Amino acid sequence: MATIRDIKGDPSAAWDDLSWADMSSDEQALWAALGWSEASWEEDTDAPDSDDRYWEDLTADERNAATKLGYTQSLWDEE
Repeated sequence: MATIRDIKGDPSAAWDDLSWADMSSDEQALWAALGWSEASWEEDTDAPDSDDRYWEDLTADERNAATKLGYTQSLWDEE
């Protein structure tokens, strides 16, 4: 399954450099599936619960979104 953006290395480093407005609507939708909104992404509100959960505790839809965003279980769990 291909990622939305060509992410090299740690996906968190790539995504952390982007504002919500920098992302495509497809990318925003994937982050929204993980509970993120523009407000939480821009740190105006708290991060969603998925941000504190291990990969195995994510729903199938959340894991699918995370995979498309460039994460693997090991990359997600080390965050």
